[in-house]
Amino acid sequence: MSEKPYTKALPYLFICLACLSVYFSVVGLDFQRGWDDGWMVMNHYTVFGFTPDNLKAVFTEFYVGQYGPLNELVYMAIYATFGYNAAVYHLYPLLLHIINSCLVLLLIRRLIGERMDKTTAQRTAFVAALLFAVHPIQVETIAWISASKIPLYTFFALLSMLAYIRHVRTGKVRYYIGAFLLFVCAFGSKEQSVVLPAVLLLLDWALGRTPLACEEKSSENSVKSWGYLLLEKMPFIFFALFAGLCTFANQSAFAMERWAGYPLWQRLVFSCYALVEYFGKLVFPVNLLYLYPFPMAPGKVLPVRFLIYPVIVVLVVGILIRVLKRKDWPVIFGLIFFFINTVLMLHIIPMSRFAVVADRYVYLASVGLFFIAAWYAVPWLQKMATSGKKWVVAVAACWLLYLGGYAHFRTYTWKNSDTLKKELRELIHTNGILKQQDFQEQ
Repeated sequence: MSEKPYTKALPYLFICLACLSVYFSVVGLDFQRGWDDGWMVMNHYTVFGFTPDNLKAVFTEFYVGQYGPLNELVYMAIYATFGYNAAVYHLYPLLLHIINSCLVLLLIRRLIGERMDKTTAQRTAFVAALLFAVHPIQVETIAWISASKIPLYTFFALLSMLAYIRHVRTGKVRYYIGAFLLFVCAFGSKEQSVVLPAVLLLLDWALGRTPLACEEKSSENSVKSWGYLLLEKMPFIFFALFAGLCTFANQSAFAMERWAGYPLWQRLVFSCYALVEYFGKLVFPVNLLYLYPFPMAPGKVLPVRFLIYPVIVVLVVGILIRVLKRKDWPVIFGLIFFFINTVLMLHIIPMSRFAVVADRYVYLASVGLFFIAAWYAVPWLQKMATSGKKWVVAVAACWLLYLGGYAHFRTYTWKNSDTLKKELRELIHTNGILKQQDFQEQ
């Protein structure tokens, strides 16, 4: 008996309602005029509108070292229709987040649908998407208009992944072309998307296309050589290299001028610290902030306590290598997906940023960890006895309520620049590291 259309739509409807119930308050927020909105949203591109010269400038210029013409076009369209109406600008990233949450559900269903029974696959995808939808680490991305390029590039990246999976399973060229064009659109939204070719290779592995099988029992029918897979990705790789080099060339001046004073060994320590922090904030989000400054200014001595983080990362990686088997492919897939989508933001390459970590940088990457959690939690819960299952469901419901409640109340921190300055003053007073005039996003 085939599943009725409205039954298929129920998980997506629930995800939409969950997003709205948690984040509806962002529509009442103001612009962050003292925190990037004053120049990223309210700029000459927006005001000059859709003239030929202005459109040429939008697509050819790195504005203050950043490139996101498609996101800028949305700002221009909103301004042309509604003026500087803060509610409409805030509605834009909220709608994107709702769509992205549904796309996460669809992506995971497409990825695991052939590996488990239909019901379990649907529940696993739903749980992962729900965590993505309501987790408070997403607040910065949704409540801050200037961060809207992140949900926009995520939208195109998720669609590109879905198109690529469709290409792999059908062999139709139009899906391959679609995946590439969506990749180009993702870069036109945010430069971080240049890692997508690596994600596609990871999907190849998860779909059983690589010589190194992800499971003991893997079909050999669709296995391709690494050479074939790399050749297949050449349009993606060449575009990523070109786009990445252009981005680095335009951002390096800002990075070198301000924050590249940290030597490589210190940046590697920061990258380990960032990985541990992101994991911690995703597993148990407490004391989230909109700003996590470096522990010291460039040229100063690195606090000794930070040296523990490389040790933690090395130990964890070593344990995982020894413990994980091919049957644990979801853990391997999720962790690599997480790492690929954060690697450019780990300061290994100098960045023109003053935050050692930022919640918005793991918006897409968080899908990897949520997938791991859902993959193991759902089958485990299904096998439990009824009496124990009720208690576990109750605890899980309370945890989801905590996540959603924390996310909702955290949105009010983004009410306006004054509410953010309160947190900023406390950070400056506590850390005494950076001068207040240094806090302007590049």
